[in-house]
Amino acid sequence: MLAGLGIILIGADLRLPITILPPILPQLHTILGLPTSVSGWLTTIPVLMFALVSPAIGKWGVRAGNPQVLFYSLLLLTVGVAIRVITNPILLFVGMILIGIGLSGGNVLLPSIIQEYFPKQSALLTGIYPAMMTLFSGIGTATVVPILKATNFSTTMMVFAVLTVLTLIVWGSAFKQLPQTNHQLESEEEAEGDFSVKNYRVTWLITLFFGIQSLLAYSLMTWMPKYWIDHGFVATTSGVLATFFQIFGIPMAIVTPMIAKRKPGMIGMALFSAIAVSVATFGMLFPTHSFFLNALWSALSGMGTASAFTLSIVFFQQKTVRFEQTAELSGTAQSAGYLSAAIGPIASGYLINQFHSWDMIFAIYLILSISLGFLGFGIIFSKKIGAES
Repeated sequence: MLAGLGIILIGADLRLPITILPPILPQLHTILGLPTSVSGWLTTIPVLMFALVSPAIGKWGVRAGNPQVLFYSLLLLTVGVAIRVITNPILLFVGMILIGIGLSGGNVLLPSIIQEYFPKQSALLTGIYPAMMTLFSGIGTATVVPILKATNFSTTMMVFAVLTVLTLIVWGSAFKQLPQTNHQLESEEEAEGDFSVKNYRVTWLITLFFGIQSLLAYSLMTWMPKYWIDHGFVATTSGVLATFFQIFGIPMAIVTPMIAKRKPGMIGMALFSAIAVSVATFGMLFPTHSFFLNALWSALSGMGTASAFTLSIVFFQQKTVRFEQTAELSGTAQSAGYLSAAIGPIASGYLINQFHSWDMIFAIYLILSISLGFLGFGIIFSKKIGAES
């Protein structure tokens, strides 16, 4: 089905427009004349946009229809990547703002769309689109520097814009073929009354769970390479170790929703997520020159955080009884989650510099990792939103 292909393409493009920039930041300093202190904001701005607009996206989807709002979001994303083709620092920042807003549509609305229109393929699609997100993010990171060296900045941005344009075309054709639904709320009062997911305890448990997994994932991805360099590994080896984080996360993204269809599977994946990251962060409290052990810590971190991310999406779907609630819950949780993702690496860097030690930060990561298990249990044994007495 064309809509299924559209969901897969959207997943592939959910991080690619952002992750292609960090590897070429040194070149951007020369090409655009951006100081280091400013260029760092290029990747922070979209994450902040995720945090700011996610709640509004969820509510907009409730009123206008999730497929339609997702199309408008992709339209904004396409404008954002098109603007970046022009070699101009101001337009580059404007493009990143639009990209952040546009990507928020896919982040927030895909779980609800999958649940509503693909109930029989829900587990498969819920696993595939995060896996595609990670896979294409890695492909972009690996290929952007060679493409830039072989061409120029504008051409490089054009190359990576092709996927966004293709995604817009496919979803623009697909969403019109989806059956019309009558799930939109009838009144503003209903949206602000008992329906609102913010009135339920499980909403805030899921929000905390998503926020912690986001903080752990983004902080570990940011700082593990520096940790390995500080403990005697050369930059090339550190980069190889970091790839295990991404590679081993891909299969976990696929299998987690398949296992977590029922409560016993949810319990198992919540435990796995917490234990995997806890073992890795505990291990990194005791530095070693063993490539195998550091590769193991990287792989476990990637598996645990990928599983926790996908399990969050399962929670959005399984802990709501209406598709509108899924979108609103997704927006609420992801707003807090991506705010944590923006703050976490910065706060981690401050603590590392302040204490001149990695012990403090990995001890904090360990505590947060353990808390994922307790939060997961709290969520799993809570009633669905709308089903509480």
